[in-house]
Amino acid sequence: MGKKVYAIKEGLNSKTNEKIENIIVDTWAECLKYVKGVKGAKYKSFEDRNDAEKFLNDAPVILDKINNNYPKDILHIYVDGSYNSETMEYSYGVVAVKDDVVVHIESGKGKSDSAKNIRQIAGELEGAVKGCQYAQSLGEKRVVIFHDYIGICYHATGFWDRKEESSKQYYRKMQELMKSGIEVIFVKVDSHTGDLFNELVDEKCKEILLIKSDKVVEKWLLKNPIYVASDAVKSQICSIATKGEANIIVKGQNTRQGISIQQDTKIKKDNSFSEIVNEYTKNPSDVDRLIANLSSKEKTNFITYLLETNKV
Repeated sequence: MGKKVYAIKEGLNSKTNEKIENIIVDTWAECLKYVKGVKGAKYKSFEDRNDAEKFLNDAPVILDKINNNYPKDILHIYVDGSYNSETMEYSYGVVAVKDDVVVHIESGKGKSDSAKNIRQIAGELEGAVKGCQYAQSLGEKRVVIFHDYIGICYHATGFWDRKEESSKQYYRKMQELMKSGIEVIFVKVDSHTGDLFNELVDEKCKEILLIKSDKVVEKWLLKNPIYVASDAVKSQICSIATKGEANIIVKGQNTRQGISIQQDTKIKKDNSFSEIVNEYTKNPSDVDRLIANLSSKEKTNFITYLLETNKV
């Protein structure tokens, strides 16, 4: 067995605060300096330097939601998985969004077999397959898959070795889907950071396994509206956010007599903007999470709101 080398796709030099990209180091100690405690670090060990270089050069593209550089005008699919250690069951979740309207939600569960599955990862992989199949059923040619587990992309493209049966099956199914003519764009979203749709799919995964959640979606809905495509989708959200039902609005239905959806949206957005300002005066450290929930368009509107309010 040859001496290992370590390929670092993404890391950080904590002493200089400089991003580390596409380097190969000779020791685990040196690798650890750039990846330990670094969120989103990507690295792998190899016994052959040529394989390490191939890893750096052939890595599939994964976009990051925080960079806001993914397509906005196509179907968005959020996927996640969960695991109940008491029942040894895993679950998957899928939330489909088009033009900021939730059009489809589904979840399911299965029995975990340690010889075939790795806890919640099996659910995350299944969710990605289900999401792509849903997109395909609509005749979509392109779809964005939002995921917090990087293996969603790396196993689908064959970039990672597949050891468990669940990852092998996932690779085969995703390859079939992608070769059938649908383009899959992978976007990484950090888990439990207040991203509404990511929190929604996470809570649907927990719900089916009877795992208690932090009710992030319900808390969000107490102050903000969410638009859905049908009463069936509304019911799916109501089951995890009963107190927020009034703010789950079926697209095309008026919320109050004589007020259109567009007018109602503006009223609620202005209210939510004022609430962000009020929250900042009370708890400045929490305002980043509230602003992160806004879309890029809403952030622009928020800036306009601040300028108008202060008569700048």
